[in-house]
Amino acid sequence: MNYLNSIYLYIRASIFFILFAPMMLFSTIFFSSLLYRFAGFISKGIFWSFNIKIKIIGTFPADGPYILMHNHTSFLDLFLLPAIIQGKYTGIIAKKNFNIPVIGTLLKKLHAIPIQRSNLDSAKQSITLAENLLRKGFHIAIFPEGTRTTTGQLNPFKKGGFHMAVNTKTAILPIIVQGLYTIKPKIRWSIKPGTVKVIIKKPVTALNKTVEELLAEVESMYVK
Repeated sequence: MNYLNSIYLYIRASIFFILFAPMMLFSTIFFSSLLYRFAGFISKGIFWSFNIKIKIIGTFPADGPYILMHNHTSFLDLFLLPAIIQGKYTGIIAKKNFNIPVIGTLLKKLHAIPIQRSNLDSAKQSITLAENLLRKGFHIAIFPEGTRTTTGQLNPFKKGGFHMAVNTKTAILPIIVQGLYTIKPKIRWSIKPGTVKVIIKKPVTALNKTVEELLAEVESMYVK
């Protein structure tokens, strides 16, 4: 029964995305100021389509910009942050996602930065591009683990985002997501509807800290 329900939910989410994502792309050609509002609508609609409720604990700061760090447990992570971010934003996203029809175009509209973590020079270039956007006032979202967990446990954090924070003196905003691994882990295709809890922590300053100190401080907030 769960498999049949999952098929139904995938179909429902696909119909929602096919109906509204092209409308979003077309509208932003003429009304670019609506981009982030539409992205938030698409984000919330995807979770509604999958019968997933979002419970937010904490408040997204009104100032910034920040480097947003989000633990990575599900493909649905890609759709989560637009539902809660305030202000203009983009993210560092795995290069393969830019090849997905429509989604790739949306990512480009949002100035998303492709990263190929297996290529060190390419990864460094992506961080440099992100630093430039931070200086222009964009929040930058990043998955510090680099890839989705396959166990539900936190993967070790990569240093790239922390170098970015130290280089630009930008505070990190930890965003802890709980429940998405149970709903849709990488190792299972079926969807188990439920509630995802999004915990927005207080910003962590990068001033007067080494990359290693900052990484240890932020990583410890996810394992408590």
